[in-house]
Amino acid sequence: MAVVAKSLQPGITLTSTAATAFSAGAGSSVVSQGVLSNPTTEAVAFTVQIQRSGASALDVVPSRTIQPNGTDLLPELSNLVLNTGDILLASGAGLVCILSGYAMS
Repeated sequence: MAVVAKSLQPGITLTSTAATAFSAGAGSSVVSQGVLSNPTTEAVAFTVQIQRSGASALDVVPSRTIQPNGTDLLPELSNLVLNTGDILLASGAGLVCILSGYAMS
């Protein structure tokens, strides 16, 4: 088994509608750290969901707000294991999402 540290999501700007922030490929992926930053001039609410392969989306972070020029380190995602076909969905108009972790094959 190979374990490789990688940038799971190098950076994406979120919208107000939940969209894919990360999609697990072959093998397993582990999110070690995530960060959302708010470069806007207004407070922005966000949500994070997980959709296991073939299942419905479940709230991981139902709703939280980041103030202007603030960040959230997403402790709920620390050590979250994603298997083939699992998806992380996120929303938050104008927020920047970055995820790092490990891929295992």
